[in-house]
Amino acid sequence: MNRRIMKDYREDFERWARDCVRITDKLTGRPVPFRLNAPQRRVLGVLEEMRRGGEPIRLIMLKARQWGGSTLVQTYMAWMQLVRRKGWNSLICAHVKDASAQIRGMYSQLLREYPEGMKAGEARDWAFVPYEKSQSVCWIPAREAQVAIATSLSPNTVRGSNFAMAHLSEVAFWADGDERVASEIVRTVSGSVAREPDTLVVMESTANGTDNYFCREWRRAVAGKSDKRAVFVPWHEIEIYRKELAEEERAAAEASLDDYERGLLADGVELERVAWYHEKRREYATHEAMMAEFPSTAEEAFANAGCGSLLAEGQVAPLAERPGAPADGGALGVLLVSGDGQGQLLSFFADVDGRFTPLVDERLDGLTPGRAVAEAAARCRGKGARLVVAEAVRPDGPGHARRCARRAAMLGVPMAYDEDERPYVVFDAVSLADCGDVYAGLSEDGQAVETDAEARQELLRCSRLRPWATPLALTRLAAARFMAEGSPRVSVEDFL
Repeated sequence: MNRRIMKDYREDFERWARDCVRITDKLTGRPVPFRLNAPQRRVLGVLEEMRRGGEPIRLIMLKARQWGGSTLVQTYMAWMQLVRRKGWNSLICAHVKDASAQIRGMYSQLLREYPEGMKAGEARDWAFVPYEKSQSVCWIPAREAQVAIATSLSPNTVRGSNFAMAHLSEVAFWADGDERVASEIVRTVSGSVAREPDTLVVMESTANGTDNYFCREWRRAVAGKSDKRAVFVPWHEIEIYRKELAEEERAAAEASLDDYERGLLADGVELERVAWYHEKRREYATHEAMMAEFPSTAEEAFANAGCGSLLAEGQVAPLAERPGAPADGGALGVLLVSGDGQGQLLSFFADVDGRFTPLVDERLDGLTPGRAVAEAAARCRGKGARLVVAEAVRPDGPGHARRCARRAAMLGVPMAYDEDERPYVVFDAVSLADCGDVYAGLSEDGQAVETDAEARQELLRCSRLRPWATPLALTRLAAARFMAEGSPRVSVEDFL
């Protein structure tokens, strides 16, 4: 590689990223050169201002979704390791294992497709290898650099290690918002990263309400009391969030806007973007839920994220005594699965005297999704129950519901089906609102009761943004939908 070009790459991240890094295009799924979009360029400006000023790079970033913030941070760290610094160890810590692994996967792809002309020495030394047989630490031999991954649920990787850079992702969701856990991990990481030029700590997250470590750190940074610069990326800076309008459509589009949306126009947001926002809002039961996912300001993000449960007090069924022990008969079983094996649950329901009634909840925590399906199938067969699979997929996590439902059917357990002939439900914004409406309707009409005090509290806390944190509520919402709309009602007379 020409020495002049290498020298340019050392000082010009954006040029290096465009020439040497390929990422997967979200629309086509094909590798494309990494050309920074507007929000990425703005955040890069903040990082580079600190770097060029000889400061330790410290940033806290509040995000809207789908603009590539994690991609930018991880690629910037790769630039430090591959171009600027040798022996520059890094850490990736996210809320769950899959998210950490996905971020590291970006780096793996970068190394696989890195230009041969940039690889001094042996090509095999420019790939990840396990560091001293560790499953959580990789080593890039050519750069003598470690890349470690950890999660808020298993943070041991961060202890006793020395890092020059740390990418702390979705901090507001660490340990389901446990401030003590997040504070301890960040304190340990910060203690291992020296305050020297080219060192980096980036803490980023979407909002998750105000009662967590990330929100408190954000407010400290905004007030100038933190070592970190605060950067917020609103939805309307993200290029994909726009609706193209023909000239003859513009007047009608503007006339359809409400006061909030007209306020966005007055603040300088383009009509094409506000028109997209107007249509997107139709997917959400409330404007607050929309603002939580696509905030226009930082205050809006924190005010609405995680607040306002799906159901109000009057929409949650009253407590009642649990019916007698179930025997053979026609009940409905709902298996809630999760990729990390936490929060897995099998709940049984029946129609008791014309009322939707939970019968029993059986915890299946610690099992793989496949093993949980096998257990659920056996227990459903024993109780003569049909089975539904449910799942609330965590941000950036893989989904398992469809595969688990297919496996259950293969094991011979009778499945229940919704009106779209699916034996499963994946809780996203739309399906959660739909199930919540069905459950609320049954409750308001006196056609539902609750038999477990903990479950009733979860129904009152069930959040549109963190539904996986309330598994007992999710099994009830799924069962209500299937029993009221999709599947034939099952009777407790057959069950008992």
